[in-house]
Amino acid sequence: MPIQTTFYQRTFYRDLFLSPISHQPRNVFMRRNCSDRVCLFLSFLLLFYCGWYIFTSSNRIFGYQRDTAEELAYKNAILTSSPIIENKQICLSDEVDLVFLVVSSRSRFLERQSIRETWGSMSDIFGVHSQRLFVIGYQSGGKLYKDLSNEAAHEQDLLYLTINDSSVTLKELHAYRWLEQHCSSVKYIFKTEDDLFVNSLLMHELIRELKTDSNNVQNRYLYNISLNSLFLAQTASEASKFLFGWAYQPGRPERNLNISQYYVTYEEYPRELYPRYCSGFGYLMNSKTRDLLTTEGFKIEHPFRFSDIFITGILPETLNFVCETLPFTLYEG
Repeated sequence: MPIQTTFYQRTFYRDLFLSPISHQPRNVFMRRNCSDRVCLFLSFLLLFYCGWYIFTSSNRIFGYQRDTAEELAYKNAILTSSPIIENKQICLSDEVDLVFLVVSSRSRFLERQSIRETWGSMSDIFGVHSQRLFVIGYQSGGKLYKDLSNEAAHEQDLLYLTINDSSVTLKELHAYRWLEQHCSSVKYIFKTEDDLFVNSLLMHELIRELKTDSNNVQNRYLYNISLNSLFLAQTASEASKFLFGWAYQPGRPERNLNISQYYVTYEEYPRELYPRYCSGFGYLMNSKTRDLLTTEGFKIEHPFRFSDIFITGILPETLNFVCETLPFTLYEG
């Protein structure tokens, strides 16, 4: 028995370790192949997770988060050729004499609120009724649409356009077109920006003077300052050339590439001098001038990106008039 057992054991071990020699490499290869596939799959999952994490983190840092509600509102506005947010009732009353058109951006809530609580709060004084309108352009990404919607519902003074927010000239032109459609009875528009303080008391007084005995154009004064130029422009046969601001004499475009903010290529503006124009800080126009500038502005496929030069300089020059000096001082501080 011990001999048989020993013989059996020898035979068994011989068959186990010697006979299947031809199968051993195949089994080892299959095990390695399976292991490699698992490692490759896990590596792919790890890379996918890392990429997703980096992408979502960068979105959170730079504010490029998708807002499906805003995207849907934007697409609907494009289809209907309308603003994303508007208040068509802002000029429903025929008593509105003046609209303060304030160029803003959607993230600048504090600047808008500062205006609402200071110079923009005085809307009915000296027998002149005014409305404020903040113009905002579209920016993809971010999570501000809900805040903008709530702000618009509460304040009723937002115009959120589908125009790219960085296209300031187009944003202003489209705002004028909107006013032409929904505030056609308003005679005067004062355009400004959300980081400026406007003496709205003085502006109301100026509009009161322009409304009072408008045919009497001689010896008209406000605080010992002559208003003759405004009355002459208003009563002229071509009353569509009423544009006043803080005028700059013709200057040279900035051709120094290092000054990137104001750098202008010859493709953008080929001439050596800008025409006379008014500062974007603020300019006053009547509705006829607004409509004339808007019509002419939309004829140009690629309007000049500096809105004040384009709207108060290039367009008036094309139409054979200039932006005149508003007879009040501009303070910079």
